[in-house]
Amino acid sequence: MKRLLAGTVAAALALAASAAGAQTDASLAQERAAARMEIEALRQQQMAQARQAQAARDRAAAAQTLRSLQAQGSAPGEPYRPPPAEVLPERGDPSAGLSLRLDELDRLTDARLARSNEVLRAIKPASDR
Repeated sequence: MKRLLAGTVAAALALAASAAGAQTDASLAQERAAARMEIEALRQQQMAQARQAQAARDRAAAAQTLRSLQAQGSAPGEPYRPPPAEVLPERGDPSAGLSLRLDELDRLTDARLARSNEVLRAIKPASDR
């Protein structure tokens, strides 16, 4: 009876120890997951700060470029106006070029179809062999 009682007590202690160990393992896993989440949040924050810093540098560069363009203007208070766009000489009717390209495409398609038909005619049916 004492053996049975000792065995039961030992089994209960083993179960309690394993349950405590499982709780400790779960607790450690939860702490690790929380640490990973915090690291990821810090990484995201750092990336956002880097994007903000780059945006500020880009804004400063654009402002500097605008100031230099305005300084090239005729009057200091006058806003920058780009030079007028150059008018290119007329090259003819654009639809004419399209028509020529379509004609070339038709010619190439017909040539390819003719070659394909020649290949198919060269193949003898199995009944003729």
